[in-house]
Amino acid sequence: MQHEETCNISRVVQDQTSGRFAFALLAWCFVIVLLDGYDQIAIAYAAPALVKAWHAKAGDFAPVFGVGLFGVLVGSLLLGFVGDRLGRKRTIIYGSLAFGLLTMACAAASSIGQMTVLRFLAGIGMGGVVPNTVALVAEYAPRQRRATWVTLMFSGFSVGASGGGAVSSWLLPQFGWQIIFLIGGAAAVVVAFASFRALPESIRFLVLKERSHAEIVRLVQRMLPARPVTQGTRFVLDDEAPLTRASPRALFGSGLRYVTPLLWAVFILNSLALHFLQNWLPMLFGLAGLAPERSALVAMMFPVGGTIGALALSRLVDRHGMTVIGVLAALGCPVAASLGHAMPQAVLMAAVFMSGVCVIGTQFGLYALAGSIYPTPVRSLGVGTAIGVGKFGSIAGSMLGGVLLAMHLPIGDLFMNVALLFVFITAFAALLAVSHRSVARDGVQRTV
Repeated sequence: MQHEETCNISRVVQDQTSGRFAFALLAWCFVIVLLDGYDQIAIAYAAPALVKAWHAKAGDFAPVFGVGLFGVLVGSLLLGFVGDRLGRKRTIIYGSLAFGLLTMACAAASSIGQMTVLRFLAGIGMGGVVPNTVALVAEYAPRQRRATWVTLMFSGFSVGASGGGAVSSWLLPQFGWQIIFLIGGAAAVVVAFASFRALPESIRFLVLKERSHAEIVRLVQRMLPARPVTQGTRFVLDDEAPLTRASPRALFGSGLRYVTPLLWAVFILNSLALHFLQNWLPMLFGLAGLAPERSALVAMMFPVGGTIGALALSRLVDRHGMTVIGVLAALGCPVAASLGHAMPQAVLMAAVFMSGVCVIGTQFGLYALAGSIYPTPVRSLGVGTAIGVGKFGSIAGSMLGGVLLAMHLPIGDLFMNVALLFVFITAFAALLAVSHRSVARDGVQRTV
């Protein structure tokens, strides 16, 4: 009879090196969210061709965009909850299969009504993949590198979203708008099936749910080959207490009663600022007198600055957490206000680049921090709910430009109003930092 020994999985996660297992996990999740990002934006690249093919007006596609975003909201909430019940791996795979197949089905749509239904259903799968990949990576990442791992993984979303433009410009003229959906959907289906073998389940989830002892042994041996474990080894987590049933109420238990609503507030406000600037910068710069090609060039610096800034700041987020979010928001206020003033194009591009660093950098940081704030039993639910609630800000940001333009405000005053958003983001981020520090100090996360 083998002697039973105890293995602390929390220590295994902390002691692992950034070797083959870590690289494979990050690379595979990067590909999954890359395809998620591609398929979420696919309709935007196909829309100009669809307007001609279906003899429609550009405005007719507003419901398609809006309903797709609502599907992402539903998926973030619903499949975040499912991920805490069934596991991250299965939820990611089934979500990817769903949005892959439904994206492929979009190639057969023949009307705006059909496309609207398909984009809503595909959005549910898309929305469920992100919180579960964030949770999965956060649960394998050593605490001191968690934000870095999540940011590296989630940068795949930006790559996928921008990659749709390259695919459409290259293949659409030869194969028609259908090719945009067929490529993205087929790739998602292939990756989903491959994930049955390539993607590991969260080892923390397996230990807390007391599932598949053999799988836990195999994962420990992959993470720390020198760590001796056997089928007789007992696995524990010393930094989390077991929670037998994940439920929305757990997001407000104990000290989290303040943390969760404050996190939602920051997600909503920053998503509002992000989607306003992302959607309306080219048009606003055009109204300010820039030629269309110059407006597009300047506005392009927003996502470029965001991606570069998020990657560059990820180590600071690991070290200083919500403090970095507060500093970025405080810096974003004068930067956003400056966008409404006349300046040389090079200076304007630098200002837009910095606005991307502040806004998109904050968004990436929030994903990483949401994965750290919640304990394993409700991590997918916590992240998914924050992302889902944040979509209300995304919808509001998409509409805000039209509201402000209808008020006939000068461009300078318009950007000053947007800059006020960052004041509130800074305030809520500061309150969240204090509340989360109190939770961590009192050890509430272990007893949720």
